[in-house]
Amino acid sequence: MDTDDMVYDFTPDEFDNRKEFKEKRKKEAEYKKMMEDCIGMLNVAFNAKLSSHKNLKKFLIHKASWYPYLIESFEGVWKNKAIYYCIIEYSGDLINRNIYRLGDPRYYAGLITLSNKYPHTIVQPETLAHKVESIFTKNDVDFKHAKRFSRKFHVITKNKPALEMLWHNRDLNKLAGFPLAEIELNGQQCYFRTGQKPITLNDTATFIDLAKTLMEIL
Repeated sequence: MDTDDMVYDFTPDEFDNRKEFKEKRKKEAEYKKMMEDCIGMLNVAFNAKLSSHKNLKKFLIHKASWYPYLIESFEGVWKNKAIYYCIIEYSGDLINRNIYRLGDPRYYAGLITLSNKYPHTIVQPETLAHKVESIFTKNDVDFKHAKRFSRKFHVITKNKPALEMLWHNRDLNKLAGFPLAEIELNGQQCYFRTGQKPITLNDTATFIDLAKTLMEIL
């Protein structure tokens, strides 16, 4: 039989009534609603609107993840300070199986323009590996006036004296409330994210708080 003459008899109603398809559509609707609520929270917090994508390739934290794709970008303002943030999809990254997702996991990333110029600096959660490394390399920057911050984070920079001068009177301990945060300073820009968990309503609230804290401190 010629394949052009073949007729495929699909009955959508039969599929629609199957339990697994109903559950899938329900989760799709819940996920879509959750994402809309999350974006709404952010946009209200920063009086933001859609923006064109920015090139984030110079940030090592961004590049280190698997194939980052920018899905949506926004620009807003808080206390006269500009903020850019986007939703990123990382192919092949860790997946929270308890959260329904469309495609690969999606995360927030933010970008703040700074008044001061910073040496290239990376701030990440302190791990046992970092502590052991620091014994031998002494490359972790600690701040005596911000012990809580220094206990929580591993800080490496291209110019330690310059960073210490810029941060000597900053209340870095406020960042201890965001133990999973990843921050990268490069010139007059600060790239940040709350961690490596997919977007949720709770993570959205944390992202807003982290962004405002960074804008206050930096």
